[in-house]
Amino acid sequence: MGYTMGDLLRTLSDSGRHGDIPQVWNAYEIAKRAHGRQRRVSGDLYITHPVAVAGIVASHGGTIPAICAALLHDVIEDTRVTSNQLHAEFGPGIAGMVEDLTLDAVRSERSADPGLALVALADRLHNMRTISPLRAPRRQRASLDTLVFHVPLAHRLQVTGIATEMTELACATLDTLDSPGIRERRRRMTQAMRRADPRSAAEAVAAFGGGAALLGSGAVPEWALVSGGAGALALLAATLFGRDPRAAERLAALLRAHRRD
Repeated sequence: MGYTMGDLLRTLSDSGRHGDIPQVWNAYEIAKRAHGRQRRVSGDLYITHPVAVAGIVASHGGTIPAICAALLHDVIEDTRVTSNQLHAEFGPGIAGMVEDLTLDAVRSERSADPGLALVALADRLHNMRTISPLRAPRRQRASLDTLVFHVPLAHRLQVTGIATEMTELACATLDTLDSPGIRERRRRMTQAMRRADPRSAAEAVAAFGGGAALLGSGAVPEWALVSGGAGALALLAATLFGRDPRAAERLAALLRAHRRD
């Protein structure tokens, strides 16, 4: 059984935030009416997703505005609710967070508000938990994006539980996409990585199907070197396609250091 509003209210009550329950319930009611009979690819009612996201935010100490924004995070993009309506109902704080989530502003500002970042992480975590009904290309893109952007963000926010679970989910998802052809291309990529040869690695990743659209963070998290599996290889190779011209140099240096350990 999925996470429910009862679970969310229990979390708020257990943390002594009884007085905030009416505002959170109001956000839920608005989101529930807005999403109506919309369903996810899995067939679940769409409202189950923002409720689960809000639950993750609440369980990691998120503020009430962040919890409300989690409940409302898709209403501007996916329903008829407008920014003006949210401003009128909730004020600029919550409405502004929903606007930023709609625009994916957390990607463009390294010093993004921690509450905003937590909602973005919770959104991706729940999407990764429920990714199996999606087609293989979407699962691959989401998993790579999770490793390249969301896991480093979770580490910066010091929510290691989310970082660990997202890493495991993304790597497990990538591992399910294996085929004999992919395994052979991964073998070539692994050999290039072990030689710390960025050019050969880039060529191998191109054959593997790496793409530039996901890879703008320029991040090369050290934990990727020891996380293992397809996800780590895909992440390491993916950095070569980032906008940072020194990504390949830093990748080679990390690999050399790792071999010495």
